[in-house]
Amino acid sequence: MSNKKTEAKEESRHVRTEMARHSVDCGEVQVQCTHGVVHLYGRVRAMRGHEATFSAERDALLKGLRQRSGVRDVIAEWQIMG
Repeated sequence: MSNKKTEAKEESRHVRTEMARHSVDCGEVQVQCTHGVVHLYGRVRAMRGHEATFSAERDALLKGLRQRSGVRDVIAEWQIMG
C-alpha cells in the first residue's frame, strides 16, 4: 500500500474515533480523506436520549475534526434524520 493510502486510512480511523466521542449516531456515515480534506457522506441522527443536545453535539464533532492536525477542511454532506 502506498504511503498516501496509508495516511488516508489512518486519518479516516482518527475521524471515526472522534465521531465515537460524541452523542451523534454516525453509523451510516462514510468517511473519505483526501489531501487534508475530510468528506463526510450519509445519514446522521441523535443517539437515543440525546435528542435535545443533537445540534450542539454535531457542531462539537465538526469543530473537533477541524481542529485536528493535518485537517484543512471538513465537508459534511449528510442527511439529518429525525
